[in-house]
Amino acid sequence: MPVTQAPPSARKLTRVDGMLKVRGEAKYTDDISLPNMLYGAVLRSPYPHARIVSIHVDEALALPGVVAVLTAQDIPYGRFGRSIWDIPVLAKDKVLFVGDRVAAVAAISEEVAQEALTLIDVEYEPLPAVFDAREALQADAPVLHDAPWLYRGSVTHEGDHPNLQSRVVLANGGEVSEALAQSKYVFTDTFCTGTRHQGYLEPHACIARVDEDEVEIWAPNKAPYRLRQQLAEWMGVEQTQVHIHPVFIGGDFGGKGSPMEIPLTISLAQATGRPVKLRMSYAEDLMAADPRHSSSVTVRLGLNEEGRFTALEVDAVLNGGAYAGFKPMADVNLIGIPDAGSAYRIPSIRIQSTIAYTNTVPRGHARAPGSVQMHFPVESLIDMAARELGIDPLVIRERNMLQDGDKSPLGDPYLEVRSRETLEAAKALLSQADTPPLPEEGDWARGVGYTFYQRPTHGGVTEIGLEPTRSGELIVHVPFPDQGGGQLTLGRNILSRLLSMPPHLITVRQAETSELKWDTGCGGSRVTVTASEALHQAGKQLLSVLHERFHLPNGYTLPDLQRALSDFAAAWEGNWLRVSHNANDIEHVCSYNVTIAVVRVDRGTGQIVVEDIYAAYDVANIINPTSHYLQLEGGVIFGFGEAVLEDLMIEDGRVTHASLGEYKLPSMEDIPRVHMALVEGGRGIGEENVKAAGELSNVAVPAAIANAIADAVGVRMKALPITAEQVYFALRAKEDAR
Repeated sequence: MPVTQAPPSARKLTRVDGMLKVRGEAKYTDDISLPNMLYGAVLRSPYPHARIVSIHVDEALALPGVVAVLTAQDIPYGRFGRSIWDIPVLAKDKVLFVGDRVAAVAAISEEVAQEALTLIDVEYEPLPAVFDAREALQADAPVLHDAPWLYRGSVTHEGDHPNLQSRVVLANGGEVSEALAQSKYVFTDTFCTGTRHQGYLEPHACIARVDEDEVEIWAPNKAPYRLRQQLAEWMGVEQTQVHIHPVFIGGDFGGKGSPMEIPLTISLAQATGRPVKLRMSYAEDLMAADPRHSSSVTVRLGLNEEGRFTALEVDAVLNGGAYAGFKPMADVNLIGIPDAGSAYRIPSIRIQSTIAYTNTVPRGHARAPGSVQMHFPVESLIDMAARELGIDPLVIRERNMLQDGDKSPLGDPYLEVRSRETLEAAKALLSQADTPPLPEEGDWARGVGYTFYQRPTHGGVTEIGLEPTRSGELIVHVPFPDQGGGQLTLGRNILSRLLSMPPHLITVRQAETSELKWDTGCGGSRVTVTASEALHQAGKQLLSVLHERFHLPNGYTLPDLQRALSDFAAAWEGNWLRVSHNANDIEHVCSYNVTIAVVRVDRGTGQIVVEDIYAAYDVANIINPTSHYLQLEGGVIFGFGEAVLEDLMIEDGRVTHASLGEYKLPSMEDIPRVHMALVEGGRGIGEENVKAAGELSNVAVPAAIANAIADAVGVRMKALPITAEQVYFALRAKEDAR
């Protein structure tokens, strides 16, 4: 097997949801069928930018089995979104990208609904379009939104370019231009990252049922309480009137946080008076969901005579697509933008992030949003500077890395910085490497690439409900879904340890949104941080209640515990012990990472083979060994795909992939050997002493691979993904320049 097996300690406990998924018993949205249910379908724009002249739906309505056909005029509500409300349920006057929603059908079957779409007659007047983010901000660029500063949640102002979604500037340490001017050496270059789909296997789907003022939703959304809030505000109803039912989520990686087609499904259910299921096909999901922002990033790095960093300036322009509403942040920015250079001592820094509207698929969040776009350019330029100055690329990083007691480049204080321990663990991994000889066939060269990264830990708000049963067991009610990260198992493991209770006596379930108060939702690698402390406090409060009110002795046995739980259940008559926790205001934690890639490159063809990834991670305490290890290992493979395989091709505004078979995801035949060292201990968050892991391991991999290619054959790849063709032509250009 190409990927290293988890150590024995990581395989002791099974996952709560494991057997349900293996047996096919887990219920996903598309597995659910409601009585009298209809099926929805969406007519999408074939143009990247066009005026809608007319829409005729009479033939579609006349088709037997069609119950409703909706256009923008039939939608009683306005635009929606997460922070900025700029997404129409159906396009009214203009379409802004290939795949924009124009009309929708509800019918007795999917086949009838799809046939009805072919009978809708739309007349378009094509308009000039813009696909590049930098071009979109030019004075003469086609305008997508006439006055986007008027949208609810907008962060732009009248006078800004109408194609501007957001602009954020972060700075610390004085004027960066002066620091660069005083630097002995200054290196400048521009790097690009592509558009990538998150790669989840379950496309977006939704079932909506509307009964007078009550709305019920089944959808693979990873933030059900935020979704409830967004939908209630959009519809102008109380949050208690919106019910989000738990369902399994078939993969997320950042892509399952947006409302997506839920508002449209609600509109179809209202129009028909019947439940409606609307499922996006893979082609629709690829063309119209919320992939990663592509970027063009210019970096300037200053160094002194000793090769120490003096200043860093980053100017990032990101393609936000046709709408900004899929981004959850209040500043309509990406959470990873501060990651530029964050693993190093940098006395003066300035980071500018600009996101532009373009006539392409709207962008949202993919695993570590903004972090890859920042890390790849900065780490590539550091590598270029090291080679130009004749300094070993590992040495220059070690010379400049954060040390314990340092603040971040942007001035944030850390509990601790375990860069030294992490680096030594990575070096130890590499020293044990068994390097095979290069293949005899071909003109191969091998290279090693290094990257350093650190990721902050984010918090949130959650509530936990503990329900003892009369049989002496415990039901744990959590408000968040398990989108694959092992969150349900987290709850079982913490309480099993705290209570000295066998895991099989603890049941963890996702609650209905009506059963608990609030949860921030999955995202930003925050669930373990937020929920672990809530679960820990809940376990302590439960023990306190059992000791004080139900006579649980101090040195209790399992029968003692079960008796006390049974007495609790009888006395409380089904009521829960509820514990809320706010982890938003937490100390700054540094999770350090050193990633090393070993690749071989064929000089004749440009073929790239990533042989090994060695990575060390500062992880503090591990609660759920299996899921923790797999999160990190899976992140490495996610980063590998971003580096050399995955590219959501967009030509003239049109996504050219129709399925995940065409959009190349890594397979077992592709992936490298992965070797990981987990540096446990140190200072984390809360009683469980944890740090984030979900997005710690994917960010550094693309830069490490690019740096290894440069080490192997001396060509610098400045765009992701890196293909054999790009390497081949770079090698030929290098030869021609001699």
